[in-house]
Amino acid sequence: MTKKKMGMPLYKYEERIPTDDFEEIIYEKDGPVGRIILNQPEKRNPLSYARLCELAMAFQAMELDPDIRVIIVKGAGPVFSSGYDLTPGTAEANNPNPDDPRQHYGYPDVGDPPGGVYINQDMDIPYFSKYHFFSREVYFRMFDLMKPIIAQIHGYCLAGATHLAGFSDLRYVAEDAQIGFPVAKNLTIEGFQYEIWLMGASKAKHYLLTGEPMSGQEAYDCGWASKVFPADRLEEETERIARNMAETDPVHLMKAKRTTNRQLEFMGFKTAMQWSMDAHMVGGGRGGQSEQQSEFWRISQEDGLRAAVEWRDKRFGIEYHSADQE
Repeated sequence: MTKKKMGMPLYKYEERIPTDDFEEIIYEKDGPVGRIILNQPEKRNPLSYARLCELAMAFQAMELDPDIRVIIVKGAGPVFSSGYDLTPGTAEANNPNPDDPRQHYGYPDVGDPPGGVYINQDMDIPYFSKYHFFSREVYFRMFDLMKPIIAQIHGYCLAGATHLAGFSDLRYVAEDAQIGFPVAKNLTIEGFQYEIWLMGASKAKHYLLTGEPMSGQEAYDCGWASKVFPADRLEEETERIARNMAETDPVHLMKAKRTTNRQLEFMGFKTAMQWSMDAHMVGGGRGGQSEQQSEFWRISQEDGLRAAVEWRDKRFGIEYHSADQE
């Protein structure tokens, strides 16, 4: 018997999927703790558009579940996430409109932007339209959610994955985790320049201008991470804190989170995030691509994403183990 669809979530999202039918994530409810697990470990849990859609739906479902008080987001397998899915050709596979010229370009999982509307082929194709407009809604939803969200981070947390972690309320990390934004070296500026709010200007500039990774310990020392634990204790400690937090009255948790976030809004946090994403989109136009950007995409299309990442790492001396994580 076919399960009845549950209707549309908030505007701009795809047709809503019942939580039992999620394919991109694992949705778990364990008493007062909800878990959302990125579930493509063989690809290092990239944030494809489909996975972002299911994340949005999962957050909404947990928000509406009166039994869940605290949410944990983590990754299956050896890493948290390698970031947005940059695999060439996925736009063609995932675009339902055969006449859309964008599906024949080698950019990642773009397809139609929300609502199926775009402005100009030359302007919109490089903008990663779905990520720009959709991911901003996902992360703002996390920010506005009544319930606290914990990112449990082990292994790699790279590029777009740092956005998912950054908009979580708490970041609990393994000491040996690798946290970084390597695409800042040759592809793009940081689309959500949230780092300065966590780390301060000096550390944020070093992080974003060098592309160097932070260990979990360093991330904690500079204020990016909320807690740091030995890797073999990360899950145990995260679960312990989540359950302890869940003992608090849910209305009290909501007020504590929202009053804290309102302070950030008074200081301009949401406006700053919107502005940084707008600047990111403008910088992504085809006419503005550098030779390094063009070469990265050429290698990616001709030889595969791994070859392009290895080219980048070798050229810029980035010490991420790219063959294992992207």
